[in-house]
Amino acid sequence: MKKIFIPLSLPFSIKLFLIFFLLLFLSATQSFAIMEAEKISLSKALELALSTNPQLKIAHLATLESENDIKAANRLQNPSLHTYQNMGTAGEGNPQQIGADYTLEVLKRGFRKKRAQSSAKEALYIEQSAQYNLIFEVKKAYFDLLLKKANLKIIEEQKNLSKELLDDAIKEAKHSNLNKTDVIQAKISYNRSIMYYNIAKSAVISAQNHFSSVMNTKDGDFDTKEDYLNDNYEQLLTINPKENLLNFEEVKNYTLKNRKDLLSAQAKVEEAKNNLNVAKSQLIPDIEINGGYAYQTKGISDTGYYQNGAYAGLKLVNIPLIYHYQPEITNAKLEIEKAQLKYEDMKIDIIRTVTDSWEKFIIARDTLNFYNSELLSNSKELLESSIKSLDNKEIDLTSFLVSKKLYLDVMLNYQEALADYYISYAELLRDMNANSLNMQNENI
Repeated sequence: MKKIFIPLSLPFSIKLFLIFFLLLFLSATQSFAIMEAEKISLSKALELALSTNPQLKIAHLATLESENDIKAANRLQNPSLHTYQNMGTAGEGNPQQIGADYTLEVLKRGFRKKRAQSSAKEALYIEQSAQYNLIFEVKKAYFDLLLKKANLKIIEEQKNLSKELLDDAIKEAKHSNLNKTDVIQAKISYNRSIMYYNIAKSAVISAQNHFSSVMNTKDGDFDTKEDYLNDNYEQLLTINPKENLLNFEEVKNYTLKNRKDLLSAQAKVEEAKNNLNVAKSQLIPDIEINGGYAYQTKGISDTGYYQNGAYAGLKLVNIPLIYHYQPEITNAKLEIEKAQLKYEDMKIDIIRTVTDSWEKFIIARDTLNFYNSELLSNSKELLESSIKSLDNKEIDLTSFLVSKKLYLDVMLNYQEALADYYISYAELLRDMNANSLNMQNENI
């Protein structure tokens, strides 16, 4: 940072003006440098990410390039122009010529076009696969930020409760109704809650930065529309955990039919097969057509009599008598074998991946349903009962802190279970390349 000097020789009023101007400029610069995070919904985040992500744009440009490759592969050959001008004595009695040559490819353009079309399908599937991966990354970052904010909210509530308990303990100790050990325990509990709060706050900042990083746009920083993780499944684009599901066999079959990277690998096999046809088509000779105009002028006619006229010719070119393109044909066959092996290997990996995602989702769903049906109500009932018992002097502070800690653990674990459910569902959709797992969804 450069230092700014104000000459001492200037009049006092001018120096005051300059100082005031500099302070105003610096404060304005700092105020403009601070940008508040924009709160957006999950659906808006997905829409924005899919429209602005640079990596996705690169994949789309590759798709456009492959579409142009189809046109290039189907191109016609350009003609050649030629002229024969006899010079000197060779020109006497011999005609001059001007004409054109054109090579007509036999059964080659169609094979090249089919190969390019397979390559274009491959590029399109790669782009679509990248879209599903990006959707998952945005959802995961969104849910993780909501989890961190929910944890912060719970820990803040517990911190406030710990402060109230500490104040009450200090008051009771002044009236000799509470021993010193209980006061120390209350103070330790409060100080620990402050530490946990600071850690949770730092986690929120880190998660928000990660979410903005995943969005990867020039529009600034982003924050979730919701203030904490909740069970509004529809708004968070997730199926209700109590809804009926497809069975795994249906999930697996759908995945094998719709997984874009697998379709891309399948298109790669088609491309390799078409490439073999291109290699074999080199064995077919091409036809060269030529024609033009032959003429003589009076100055080069040895008899003084001349006639002008057109001519035409036809010949076979690229006749495979010396070179039979066997290396190219053999390599093309090997490429087919490689592409098929990669396809089968990817198919096995995808089945394993979607099996793992399905099992993780089912476990997360069952865990969340158990929290909703049993643990949440039981832990809340325990905390409320402990508060009443403490007020009625039926239990001491230590027993209450144990109950409070249990409640805090249950609530934090519930948030983890809720986040696991959201993320595992998003991961399953990513691995299936599906938009929903709802029975009524036409895509399934």
